[in-house]
Amino acid sequence: VGETVQLHNIFFVQSKAEIMPESEPELERLLKLMNDNPTLKIELGGHTDNRGSSSANVKLSQDRALAIANYLIGNGIDKRRLEYKGYGGTRPIASNASEASRQKNRRVEIKVLKF
Repeated sequence: VGETVQLHNIFFVQSKAEIMPESEPELERLLKLMNDNPTLKIELGGHTDNRGSSSANVKLSQDRALAIANYLIGNGIDKRRLEYKGYGGTRPIASNASEASRQKNRRVEIKVLKF
């Protein structure tokens, strides 16, 4: 409980919360995890890089986390098992000094709240 894991291969249309089709395999793995562990409760945390306004980044990161929550709910996961938050650029895992490092900061993580 409390462990945070980054989802890999989740892709969004640039500057939008629209999930791209190539994200399907990772979303299916997350859906399987939720189905295989029916008591699992998670937080989906959206993150951005530091480019643009901080308020827009918080909203974008929240909307992206919500998009993943909606995917799970649409595939049968009880919404009471999901929380979502947008952190914008407040929790970078890389420096934001280059496009490659900014890309690392644009991510969605899951945090286990209850197992």
